[in-house]
Amino acid sequence: MYLKDTSKDLLDAGIMMVFEPRKLIRQYGVSLYGNHNNDYFSRKLYNIKRSSYFVVKDNKCYVSRKGRIEIIQSLIEDKKKVKKWDGKWRAIIFDVPEKNKRERNFLRRELKSIGFKELQHSIWITPYDIEKELLCLLKFWQEDFSGDIRLLVVEKMTNDEDFKELFLSQK
Repeated sequence: MYLKDTSKDLLDAGIMMVFEPRKLIRQYGVSLYGNHNNDYFSRKLYNIKRSSYFVVKDNKCYVSRKGRIEIIQSLIEDKKKVKKWDGKWRAIIFDVPEKNKRERNFLRRELKSIGFKELQHSIWITPYDIEKELLCLLKFWQEDFSGDIRLLVVEKMTNDEDFKELFLSQK
């Protein structure tokens, strides 16, 4: 949560996200007096080292690819809570070959988990203004896929009443 809330460059996939846990603890006024607190933070640091969301090297924690994706998905969840719709649909279209069916199914599951609805088998839409986050996720996803994935911003779509009702009734 700290990384999500404080990282300005989160959506630039080329930026390495790193922090030093002990400096972080000191910087934010967490006092380490008493053995109870030392044990608590030692356990937390141990959990970070074991987590697949971080890679620990030279007493620094680097956010892993998996960690970045998790943070981006959390940002998307926050944006979905905004109740005002700007009237634009965000669409992901893709063409993943049949021989890569597992990748295609993974992509569909991921899109569904972040709030997309299926318009057609390879076209998924959402009304949420999450373009920046999607572009970053697409960079990560395209590293693993041998197909074509694209983002569209659609200002007008005919016969979209059922999707408006579906999305807007969820709020």
